[in-house]
Amino acid sequence: MRMPFEWALFAVACAPLALGCGARPTTHSPPLTTSHRDPVGPANGRAVLEPIAARATQAGASKLTVVASVIGSEGERAGAFVELPKTGCLLVTAAGSTGVGDVDLFAFDDEGTAAGADESPAPAAAVLLCSPQPSRVYVSARIVSGGGVVSIGTQEVPQDKARSVAAAAGARAGGEDTGRLDSWPGLEAKVREHRALVGARWEDVRRLAAPLDPRAPTRTSITIEPHRCVDVLVTPSEEVSSIEVVAETADGRIAARATTQGRDRTMVLCSDEGESLTIAMRPRLAQGLAAVIIGRSLPGADAEIARTVRVDRTTQSLSLVDATKALETALGSKGYGPSKSLGRGQAKVGSRAGLDAKVSGGCSRLDVVAGSPLGPVRASLWDDRGGLLSEGSGPTRATLFACGAGASARIDVEAEARPGPFDVVIRPFTKPPPELVAHPLAAARLLARLDEEDADVTLVEGVREVKLAHAALAKEAIEVKEGTCREIIAAIDGGGSGIELRLLDDATKTDSIVRSRFTVSDRVCAGNVAKKVTAELRLTTGEGPALVIARETPTN
Repeated sequence: MRMPFEWALFAVACAPLALGCGARPTTHSPPLTTSHRDPVGPANGRAVLEPIAARATQAGASKLTVVASVIGSEGERAGAFVELPKTGCLLVTAAGSTGVGDVDLFAFDDEGTAAGADESPAPAAAVLLCSPQPSRVYVSARIVSGGGVVSIGTQEVPQDKARSVAAAAGARAGGEDTGRLDSWPGLEAKVREHRALVGARWEDVRRLAAPLDPRAPTRTSITIEPHRCVDVLVTPSEEVSSIEVVAETADGRIAARATTQGRDRTMVLCSDEGESLTIAMRPRLAQGLAAVIIGRSLPGADAEIARTVRVDRTTQSLSLVDATKALETALGSKGYGPSKSLGRGQAKVGSRAGLDAKVSGGCSRLDVVAGSPLGPVRASLWDDRGGLLSEGSGPTRATLFACGAGASARIDVEAEARPGPFDVVIRPFTKPPPELVAHPLAAARLLARLDEEDADVTLVEGVREVKLAHAALAKEAIEVKEGTCREIIAAIDGGGSGIELRLLDDATKTDSIVRSRFTVSDRVCAGNVAKKVTAELRLTTGEGPALVIARETPTN
């Protein structure tokens, strides 16, 4: 099957290395209003926007305001700063005259962070910006193909009309897929299927079309923020039969190799401290193109990723003594009791080192601290009857949480890449909630999720038990205060598998759905007006209890 003509034009415009695609304007650049070489009259600038504006107005938007216009050819831009309404949303549209084949639209805040984008292969683009958003954004339209008049317009939209206006204008909401690779057949379905298998919640940070050549690798850089993960999906075009994808460190060392999913390549990279890497792609034979989709997780998503997915992490660089001291310093103000070493050992690849331990009643935190060069390390905690109490893994340590009446237990430790020494350190909770003690497995999963965000243990004070089942919805009304966010975290106990969390906005009836195997989380934010949301929880299979926390979080 041949590549669509529109896609071929886009690929040429993006080469080499798609450096021109999705580039962000610097915040100190002066705003563009109209082209100084070819000024566009207000009537001509408005005329190209009227068809979209009329549909949006009929759906509930305000009258059209033209903020920028330009006459030009491929690569020409028009842009301006626009103020966002304190309540409701702002519809930003860009459209070209008959000779313009493709227009891309971008919106950036004052720090240069993308607030929204529409890069679909069409002569018109639209973005709907709703709270939480900055007070103003810089909007920019770029002519990708063709030439003629291009204009940018804005229309204010009431919150209750946002959904109907977005549908009428074909607008993309901030944070959604930009549409850059719409002409790649089946790509969106492939991305959705891939991320459903990975689990957790992902937001796109980059989509690009990368030219491939066997004579030299094609590279693109990524940044992994602390306590976050990055998902990379590389889909080659039909001309490319085989491709190698690796993640490289700043000194050129290969940190991870992508796994194979048919012709595609995927990798999930997580970091505790944050790291900058380079993704290098190189075909073995023919030249061609690759669609590269990079997603970023929410903080703490490592605990929500499916166990069947390989997660690549860094290894420990500190000695065992220094690593233990560093952890003691980091946890000193987190609300735990005094620490105690349960014993040391040597972890090997392909075998498990066992260590007997006595776990007291209530809840305790057990850290399997890795010493250089051990890492990544995986550990599991079993009771004396062979029941799983907790399990965890990490690049520099594996953290386990044990709740219950207290019993003799065994800790199994395994090196996933490099062998090395380890120390098991236990810290008791001072006053654990009774819900945690009653449901040890759900408690371990919930506490592991909170620990991924480096959270204080006092956050579990508001934990609640909720009964879940496959054929029933557990509902709860949540009110989000003005200028705040609410995060919902749920972890299931034994008896069920596959948990789904749906957050439904009571005013706009828009929703978000997140699915995972044992632990799930999502958050909703309110701008200048408080928001009411209904949270719905259910299981994919079986039934059983779950532990749920709803907490207030910062908007950033």
